[in-house]
Order: sequence, then C-alpha cells, then structure tokens
Amino acid sequence: MATWLRPNHTAWVEQVLEVELLRAAREAGVNRVVVPAATHGAAVYETLGLRPKNNLAAVISRLISSRRLRDVTAPEGGPVASDDREDEDMSLEKNKEIVGRWFTEFWGNPFNPAIIDELAAPDIRFEYSLHEPMRGRDEVRAFATRFRTAFPDLNFWGTADLIAEGDYVVGQWEGGGTHTGAVVFDDLPIGSVPAASGKTMRFTGTSVLKVVDGLIVEEVGLDDGVAVLQQLGIIPTA
Repeated sequence: MATWLRPNHTAWVEQVLEVELLRAAREAGVNRVVVPAATHGAAVYETLGLRPKNNLAAVISRLISSRRLRDVTAPEGGPVASDDREDEDMSLEKNKEIVGRWFTEFWGNPFNPAIIDELAAPDIRFEYSLHEPMRGRDEVRAFATRFRTAFPDLNFWGTADLIAEGDYVVGQWEGGGTHTGAVVFDDLPIGSVPAASGKTMRFTGTSVLKVVDGLIVEEVGLDDGVAVLQQLGIIPTA
C-alpha cells in the first residue's frame, strides 16, 4: 500500500530544501508525494505570500527534471511525483563508489594520475581553503603534481563512511606528508616553505563532491589550515 505525504504548504515551502524533502520522505517510508493542484495557481502564491520558485510544486518539478523523482501522474486532482527508491539507492551507491575511488587513487598513496581524466569532469570545480580555487582537469592535475613533488609521501584516507544524498557525497578524512621534495612549497594562503624543509604536516578535513552522470563536477573542502600553517612553521603555535 502506498504511503502518502501531504506536506503543510507554508512549513515545507518556506523551510525545506530539496535534499531534506527526499530525506524526510525516505525516513517516513513515503514512496509518493502528492502536490495538490491548487499549489500550482498564482492565487496560492499570493495567498501564502510566496515566490513561485519557493513553492513546493517548483521543488518537486526540479527533482523530477533532475531524475530524482519519477512517474508524474495526476490522481485526486493534483500532480503526483513517485520516488523510485530502488533507482535512487543504486544511484547513491554508484556515486559513493566513484568518490571512494577518487579518494583512494587521487588523494591516496600511490597516486594514479589517470584517475583525473577518468573521473573528473572536464570543467571540474575544485576548491580547498588552503589552496587557490581551480577549474578544469589541467589545473587539478598541475595542483596534484606540485603537491606531490613537494610531499612525495602525501597520503589521505577516509575516517568515516561516505554519506550520499542526491548528487552529493560527503567524506571526512585525515592525512598529510613530509616536505622532502627539492622545491619551494608556496601553494598556501600565506608564506612558503623552503625546499626540502623536512617539515611534516598532518591534518583533517571534510570534502563535499558533486557527481553528475558518473563524473565529479565539484569538489569543495574545508580543512584545518591553521594546523598546517603551524606545522610548517609559517605561523606560531598558540
């Protein structure tokens, strides 16, 4: 028997993000979301004081267009979106598999340079707080080459299970390396480290990756940059 979710328009329209809508539906055992026909009318927008883009129907529409909801029909006078949970679960697992490989072969040791062309989108957005923002495979490849030339033993590994929702996968990690490379390392927000300084860094962080059609289109991370700068002797310890 199908379980039906009829969200309160005001609460959901104003407060729920797309990702929360899907999560809430899954947690409640909901496999179909009913959007009453009235939610499509301009009069409802005006009555509730909402902008059309914030309406629940618009959220459902975006989820349908991104293939995260399926089978639009119109029983009971209103459009319905059916969440194909099996397909979505398979997609989430596939995304986690892709990110898991990326973490192992791009961030792990040994490094596999070929993984960049295999799993990164041509115009990948790549941003970490310790480094300049990058765009595209070539910039990511150059970054990895510089980083690993300076820290030949560079290695990062996951510290928790990956979490996937929609197109996004989140991972927690830890790692570092020792600066034994014969190059000045200056890919930092401030300062630089002289060649082969022998300084060791070890730090933690969290990365959020977006996977679309089997390719990583975004990787944005937050790392413990203060600890790194202290370990490399660029800023004093407390």
